[in-house]
Amino acid sequence: MGSALRDLCERESNIKVQDFKSKDINLSKVSLVIDFSSPEGFEYALKFCIQKRIPFISGTTGLTNHHSKLINSAKDIIPILIASNMSLGIANLKNSILKYILNNSSISKCKIVEVHHKNKKDSPSGTALEILKFLRECLNNKKDIPIEMQSHRIGNIYGIHRVEIQSQDGTIYFQHIANSRDIFAEGALMASIWAASRDAGLYSFADFLNKKL
Repeated sequence: MGSALRDLCERESNIKVQDFKSKDINLSKVSLVIDFSSPEGFEYALKFCIQKRIPFISGTTGLTNHHSKLINSAKDIIPILIASNMSLGIANLKNSILKYILNNSSISKCKIVEVHHKNKKDSPSGTALEILKFLRECLNNKKDIPIEMQSHRIGNIYGIHRVEIQSQDGTIYFQHIANSRDIFAEGALMASIWAASRDAGLYSFADFLNKKL
């Protein structure tokens, strides 16, 4: 993701990008930080942003209660946008699922299947967990419907997320396939530019989408 963001920013003439790991980084010229690293890198970058009073955007997954406490403290100081997935495609996927659920009263079972490259560390993916939370919220006013989760790590797959919903009419599938990391980088960059103009507070990718739409 770091490389994808760097390449995207370099194609934009008005955006200058620096690598946080670089020995040559000029910290005095950093106006916002986009973090796709690790829980340890997340903490380091967030503390830097608090110190410099600049916006912090992160798509890092695997965060703990410790990181949640840091976020709650920081949101009163700087604008923060946290999202496990910054793809417009996933947002459209969720909207389609919501419409279907609202118009179907005979749902009996759901299953989430996510597939990523073999080097991905977290399993299930942050996006799959986000979809799980989303499904539970959508089905909250219905009977206790089981939701199964399957994770697979295969080859060089950027990301596949499929939701299967069973009802008395049959099974319907909702699926998003990422062909490259560019779609996540583009969403992250757009959301970052939006978040940079916000007041101090905690924002989600949905906040950006609602404002954008």
